[in-house]
Amino acid sequence: MAVTADSICAGIVSYNPSLDRILENVRAIAPQVSCTYVFDNGSANVDELRRALSAEEGVITIEHAENMGVAFALNRICERARLDGYTHVVTLDQDSVSTPGMVAELSVYAAPEVGIVSPQIVDRNKEEVDSWRGFLDHKVVDVREAARKGVITSGCLTNLEAFGFVGGFDESFFIDYVDYDFNKRLLLEGYRIIRTGNTALIHECGSFESTWLWTPRKGQDGKWRMERFYSFGHSAFRCYYKARNRILYSKKYGPSGHIEGFEGARQIPAQILLTLLFEKGRRGKLSRFIDGIRDGRRQTVEPYAVRRNGTTFYWAKVGEKGDRL
Repeated sequence: MAVTADSICAGIVSYNPSLDRILENVRAIAPQVSCTYVFDNGSANVDELRRALSAEEGVITIEHAENMGVAFALNRICERARLDGYTHVVTLDQDSVSTPGMVAELSVYAAPEVGIVSPQIVDRNKEEVDSWRGFLDHKVVDVREAARKGVITSGCLTNLEAFGFVGGFDESFFIDYVDYDFNKRLLLEGYRIIRTGNTALIHECGSFESTWLWTPRKGQDGKWRMERFYSFGHSAFRCYYKARNRILYSKKYGPSGHIEGFEGARQIPAQILLTLLFEKGRRGKLSRFIDGIRDGRRQTVEPYAVRRNGTTFYWAKVGEKGDRL
């Protein structure tokens, strides 16, 4: 049974955003939901952001003095939404833009047993966003079936009851793998994750640039295909968490923790190799990858215990040594 627009809000996490892009984001999503929260994670341009958003109807800005990570921000948005009486929230990155009718299409699949409904992702770095309708595959897939690929946080219609049941987003991850970790707990607790190809989110995954390399890649529909590789464009700061969090994820869930066959720590060698082949600042990024691997290996992580069978819920426990940036 579809939820109504009155019970759906949106939440955008911002950190030093482009004002033009975040305004485009807000203006695209606001007419589709009852309220839009923008959680600013300690941006240097927060004064300009506040002024820009003050003229937008139905927008509530929540400011935090320092950057505590995307998981922290998402938890604050979801907690506020629950307090304000919403049942679902559409979570968005600051540079994502919803297409017309996206929320209505996502809400068709909302149900008590559905934790997340995700749209198809159209990457503005790879595809012509003006013709996004031409990229729709019109397939509705269940992530649990046939080890489908997990979904990213941006654009997801998230069930706030499910959010509360699994304990929210793991703030120790800070950034990177926050989405796949949340996906995994929902699946372990028996919730469904649905992806519909009947609507799309215009998204920007890093600062991708086209390369000469073609690699096998599992698509959003769960099928493997050969695709041109686009460089990640991630900072050295992000490389640290790409390595550390994949190790924490593998420790947290063990061999059964893979949503698909190439998840967690298994991805790290490929991430490093592709970064060294195609990225700038290779030495600094390699150093941060090594730091992340070292910290991930030495940190103690208690295995996740499924709550529905009466056992206790555990977070990954990250010690002080893992807090280096």
